Amino acid sequence: MILTYNYKGHSEKDPWEFNTDTFDRINLFVGISGSGKSRFLNLLFNMAHSVSKSLPFSLGSWEIEFLIDDQNYRWELTVDDKKELEPFIEHEQLTITSNNEVITLIDRNRDEFLFKNSSLPKLPRNITGISLLNEEESILPIYNHFTHIQRRLFHESGLRDAISYEAVPIPIIENIRRKKNIELIWKQELTVNTKMYLMNELYPELYKSAIENFINVFPFINKCDVKPVQAPGVPMAPNTLMVSFCVKETGVKNWINLAELSSGMQKVLLIITDILLLPKNSTYIIDEYENSLGINAIDFLPDFLITNASEESQFFITTHHPYLINSMPVEYWRIFHREGSSVVVKNGSELKERYGKSKQKAFVQLINDPLYTGDQL
Repeated sequence: MILTYNYKGHSEKDPWEFNTDTFDRINLFVGISGSGKSRFLNLLFNMAHSVSKSLPFSLGSWEIEFLIDDQNYRWELTVDDKKELEPFIEHEQLTITSNNEVITLIDRNRDEFLFKNSSLPKLPRNITGISLLNEEESILPIYNHFTHIQRRLFHESGLRDAISYEAVPIPIIENIRRKKNIELIWKQELTVNTKMYLMNELYPELYKSAIENFINVFPFINKCDVKPVQAPGVPMAPNTLMVSFCVKETGVKNWINLAELSSGMQKVLLIITDILLLPKNSTYIIDEYENSLGINAIDFLPDFLITNASEESQFFITTHHPYLINSMPVEYWRIFHREGSSVVVKNGSELKERYGKSKQKAFVQLINDPLYTGDQL
């Protein structure tokens, strides 16, 4: 779980600076348009992507604290160019706190690279030590955490790809069946159709929960199933499996495939499936999920997260929608306040005492609060 995240850009193109309070398991980002919510999520995801894929970083400084399996990690990274042709890592330090003792795992500067106080040979200057040493037992937990930072995009192509038909090679299905490991389902980046098929087969209790929650949001659905399908225009290669999640609606005789459902229904099922199948120690990012959703679909998320989401997972959600803000406990709010390119993120618990006993809608209070409007910090 990410506890704190501080960032400062080092170029004219990226003058942004983020300073945060402590994050919780569930974090609802609120703030006026342009306050930096989406930019924060983009920076966070791009950072994680660079670590997990061993990619060079852009210029900037990061300070992040993590809690992983009751161990506290702190990672500092500074990337500069000093007017050289390419950016390089000027400073990197990774520490772990165990039994009140701070142990330095990585300590690196422009000229020296220490791993557990031992000097390493010359390594690429633009790739993080976490990426380079990810197979080391002491580094693997923090590396895995970066690989488990997931972002769900709900623009047209993102949703279309997530609910599309796919022909999955049978050996992949058999390997997942044999090992029965949620991590494998996630790593294969399967579509919702295949995930629901595997959930029904390997994790029937999770499948039951998914169906119950889905029908609770859309009560006109009276039956759900996962059926083999031959998608128009999608060739079936030998030794592959193609399935579709489908529903029956009250008063409608025929089954309706997932691809034929409304985008709001597709989005809700996608979120439910994602969250129920999150691997351990995952961070799940949703940016303005309320787009194209009715009130019934918007309201489902807070209770679903609190009731069904793993205690070992973390969630970052942005919204401007009053129904979602009102439905989420105030202590889960993270209020963004921006002055120029500097953004301060405040913990909602600061407002809990102020709002907790009021009968007025929390959203109305929020949009008039100085912490939100920027009249004071």
